[in-house]
Amino acid sequence: IELALIGTGLGLGLRHGVDWDHIAAITDVTGTQPERAKAAVLGSLYAFGHATVVVILGLAALWAGAKVPESLDAVMETIVGITLVSLGLWLTYSLFRDGSNFRLRSRWMLVFAGARQLFRWLDTRITGKVHAHPHDQETRGAYGMGTAYGIGAIHGVGAETGSQVLLFAAAAGATSNFSGSLLLAAFVVGLLVSNTGITALSVLGFSGSRPYRVVYVALGAVTAVFSLTVGSLFLFGQGSWL
Repeated sequence: IELALIGTGLGLGLRHGVDWDHIAAITDVTGTQPERAKAAVLGSLYAFGHATVVVILGLAALWAGAKVPESLDAVMETIVGITLVSLGLWLTYSLFRDGSNFRLRSRWMLVFAGARQLFRWLDTRITGKVHAHPHDQETRGAYGMGTAYGIGAIHGVGAETGSQVLLFAAAAGATSNFSGSLLLAAFVVGLLVSNTGITALSVLGFSGSRPYRVVYVALGAVTAVFSLTVGSLFLFGQGSWL
């Protein structure tokens, strides 16, 4: 039965790792990096951040019976939807504004840049301090390792609840906490394998296209449509279609 559990968990993890939300998040992290090595590292950290939360919630569900409130899934889907739609609108605007000089940008970079600008505005209003114009790198290439890991963790909260882990274990015929944990471990391995593959394809696709402006801009247009479509589905509560 152990081999059956491992096979089932691995298959579920591989399948979950190629969900559209994972693809969107990983390409979001890697597609704005000018260096392939850094893009690969950040994509991997996203995957490990996601896997960490899956393990924590899964073990809590199996060994302690703890469950994440179901309402949290809806909240996280809304947040992801808003950021994806915002990214799609920004990319569409940038494509028309910049043309061949278009540069791909991350939705989370835009969120962070907006938060920094809001802080500067409030600081100026309260203290009268005048801030210098923000540098362009604040909206490009500003991801750090902690940020990529944190984004993966945030997605893990919204995607893998304790209830789902218990459902996986029951469906696979796990008869004890140990066998359920074995299933969870295999699931995480499958998830990491899938996300690593997506990271590699994303790095090769976006990084490799930069010397060819037409291809790079076309990829930006595809990303814009993709973000608008997936984000809208999440906003309207239709994420199950994906």
